[in-house]
Amino acid sequence: MAPHRPTEGRGGAYRPDIDGLRAVAVTVVVLFHYGFAALPGGFVGVDVFFVISGFLITAITRDEIARGRFSLAAFYERRIRRIVPALVAVLLACGLASLFVFLPEDLRLLAKSTMAAAVFGSNLLFSRLAADYFDADNLTLQPLLHTWSLAVEGQFYLLFPLVLLALKRRPRAAAAVLAGLAALSFAWGTWGAIHRPVPAFYLLPGRAWELLLGGLLACRPPPPLRGLASDAAVAAGLGAIALSALVYDAATPFPGPPALVPCLGALLVIGGGGGRVSALLGAAAPAWLGRISYSLYLWHWPVIVLARYVRGPDLPLATRVALLAATVALAGLSYAAVERPFIARRTLPSRRGLLAGFALATAASLGLGQVLDLTGRGLLPLTQLPAAVATLADGHFDRLEGECPVPAGGDALPYPCRFGSAAARPTVLLWGNSYARMWVPALAQDAEAHGAAGLAAIMSKCPPLLGLEIPALPGCAPFNAAAAAFVAAHPTIRTVVLGADWFLYDADLGRLDATLAALGAAGVRSFVLLAPPQSDYPVPRRLAMAALRGEPSPPPPSEAHARAAQRVSTELIAAVAARHGATLIDPMTRLCDGLTCPVERDGHPLFYDAGHLTVFAARAIHGLFDPLFGP
Repeated sequence: MAPHRPTEGRGGAYRPDIDGLRAVAVTVVVLFHYGFAALPGGFVGVDVFFVISGFLITAITRDEIARGRFSLAAFYERRIRRIVPALVAVLLACGLASLFVFLPEDLRLLAKSTMAAAVFGSNLLFSRLAADYFDADNLTLQPLLHTWSLAVEGQFYLLFPLVLLALKRRPRAAAAVLAGLAALSFAWGTWGAIHRPVPAFYLLPGRAWELLLGGLLACRPPPPLRGLASDAAVAAGLGAIALSALVYDAATPFPGPPALVPCLGALLVIGGGGGRVSALLGAAAPAWLGRISYSLYLWHWPVIVLARYVRGPDLPLATRVALLAATVALAGLSYAAVERPFIARRTLPSRRGLLAGFALATAASLGLGQVLDLTGRGLLPLTQLPAAVATLADGHFDRLEGECPVPAGGDALPYPCRFGSAAARPTVLLWGNSYARMWVPALAQDAEAHGAAGLAAIMSKCPPLLGLEIPALPGCAPFNAAAAAFVAAHPTIRTVVLGADWFLYDADLGRLDATLAALGAAGVRSFVLLAPPQSDYPVPRRLAMAALRGEPSPPPPSEAHARAAQRVSTELIAAVAARHGATLIDPMTRLCDGLTCPVERDGHPLFYDAGHLTVFAARAIHGLFDPLFGP
């Protein structure tokens, strides 16, 4: 969201009702994040901000172009003055505060998001990291998650004036060009909301149409409305925004057609302004809230995230009320002490001074990101966790990193990894995804005990199911074909063990027939390694946070529940394996005790997320793979 702009354009009249609309937008976002009201769709406030920004930026720029006073340098200078100072203040405050409370895992992610936000690229980062916008276990304890919307606007501001300049000599064509671009963006967002929801939500191509709608209104404003017509239009617009905030939720495909409702609502409020409802919207209180809305948006999310990080996710109502009051006060202070001095040119009045300050602030933010990363890696002693908490938290990093080197001989299979005795010829192949690779430390121990060796053929997120096409992972099917060909071409490989998170592929497990048939044709013994028990929480973080807060550890999953969760896949695998004479390996026999499946032993997590084993856990298991190395 963009900060307050005092006019529609140079020479334009101030619209307090637009500030009032900003107040509505920021209110639904803040109430949504603070959990005060039943507003599961409060995220639509960001869409309203996009429309406002598109309208104002187009009005300002077209007015300056028409009057021959437009300058790209001046345009970008104003954007820097309005956006960067308060953003940098938030980045620095978040980084410094997080040093005192964050676990190493979260410090390292904050380091990435700090550096990304400093260059208006956090939407690119979060698009890559998020399972979805509401990915609670991954991102919603990150205090800079909300900067994705600033990145979208920053990228739009970088490109949009160039489009308007290209249309300088054809001003009448501007509306048609903007409409065409908006249509393309809307089509991509609509398709992406179903097929690629995370990039569609976070990235500019799926969001540009919302800003362009505001631009179209500035290019083709409707006839002025007065009286009842104005009141009806503005009331309908506010109603559309309220309805979407009340009805939408995490399951709503966004930003596809559902996003039209709040966006068209914003257009009605802006285009229909002029009556009594607009006057109420532009009254002193909502207009003031709208003026500080940028700072309020910037500060509200870090405040609630840091509080939840320290106190737990379920903050009492009184605590949330106090946090909200403090956030509004902080936003007012930020507006008065940070935003306004730069906008009014009281601070760094010259362009050269501003650019130097901007470069310094960006460098400081990037430097802070490096400090946070080094601290999270334990290379800078700027934060000190209790030893027990640090051990639990380090479980997140207790995993095999990267792929193993290709063995000598130039075999064509991608990333085969050797384990076991260095003097032995590999006779075993471990084939699968990360749910296979996590077992390499245990396999290596058992192989060493037998004087044997093996190879691991691993591709992340790719189960060893021949013929399975995964659109988001086009290399999976060729990789599996190469793995099968590798086995057929290497008669020294006498045993193959298949591993994956099978429970995610119930509908595709019929393809295990083809895989086992191909292995049978190659004359090898086949084993299928079942998945370990799964928790419903990220183990190291949850255990470390409980220890940090002095709370009891969460209960481990029961063995009955763990087996029930995988019953369908296990029964399907057992049936296919029986047809081909393959043997099942069940790790729950070692990881569970008949009642529960512990997630911690001797102060160390046994999983580095909800289901992948740590190296510590794998090395503690001996003999599970002995049958692979027997006759």
